Formats: sequence, structure tokens, C-alpha cells
Amino acid sequence: MKLFDAIVKESLPVLFVCIFGEILAGIFLMNIEGYLNVLPGILILVPAVMGTRGNILGTVSTRLTSALHIGTIYPRMRDNPVLVTNIKAGFFLSILISFITGIAAHFACVFLGFQSMGILKFALISLMAGFFSDASLILLSVLICFVSFRKNIDPDNIIIPTITTISDFTSILFLLLSVYIVQMF
Repeated sequence: MKLFDAIVKESLPVLFVCIFGEILAGIFLMNIEGYLNVLPGILILVPAVMGTRGNILGTVSTRLTSALHIGTIYPRMRDNPVLVTNIKAGFFLSILISFITGIAAHFACVFLGFQSMGILKFALISLMAGFFSDASLILLSVLICFVSFRKNIDPDNIIIPTITTISDFTSILFLLLSVYIVQMF
């Protein structure tokens, strides 16, 4: 019963905050939809970019929490080769999946008969949004894992809902920034 109580006590407040965070992310997305429509087919990227950020960061975060629990990493940034390897793997996956997502979005537009902005723009926007988003979120997930672990809060109880909610905001924000940058050229 103690474990149950600890899980509920640590998770419930975070989940309540995440509910409101996701609603705010949806409101933000709804308000910028018109801007995103300036490039043909860009809305196809929105769920893919948001979903892959949560999936990649969720994987990196759970690997970190597992490594903390079994003692293969310590909650510090220096002299931590396992942490560095996990961060590098997260970035590699982010770049690879972002590139594939951009290409797939172009072909989805073509296949479904929608106007496409072109494979190069799709790939570039997806790569930029993924890189900028994951650069900030991987560091944030490491920080959340380490701080919660040091405070004797099980990072498994808070990291996934926290990082996926934050990733929804940052994914949309960096997608918007990437669209703006690509439009300039």
C-alpha cells in the first residue's frame, strides 16, 4: 500500500498540471492554424512532429530513470558516459526520424492529392523543428530526472507526462519557428 500511495502522491499533481498544459497546447495550435496553412500540406506534419518528440523523449527519459534506479548513472552531468551515450542516441534518433517524417509528409500529400510544399521544404522544416525541440527537451528531461531523483521522488512517476506535455508546446513552437525560417528563403 505504501508503494501505491507514493505513486499516486507523486503522479497525481503532475497529471493535473499536464491536463491543463495539453489544453493550452491545443488552444495555441488552434490559434496558429491559419499561419501554418501558408505552406501547402504543413498541417500533415503537426501530429507527426508532436508524436515523435514525445516518443523519442519518452524513450530517452525512461532509459535515464532506469539507469538511475540500477545505478549505472548518477544524477550529475559530468563524468557520465552512459548519460552522454543516451543523449547522443536521442539526438541521432531525432534527426533520423525528423528527416524521414519530412519525406513521408511530402509523399502523403502527393498520395492523398493534397498540395505539397515540396520534399525539400518538408524535410527541412521537420529537421529544424525536431532538432531545436529535442535539443531543449533532452536537456530538460535530464534535469527533471536528476532533480526528482535527488529529492527522493521517483522520476518514473513524473517524467513521461511532464516531458510529453512540454514537448507538445515546444514541438508546436519550433514547428512554427521552422516554418517562419523556411518562408524567409
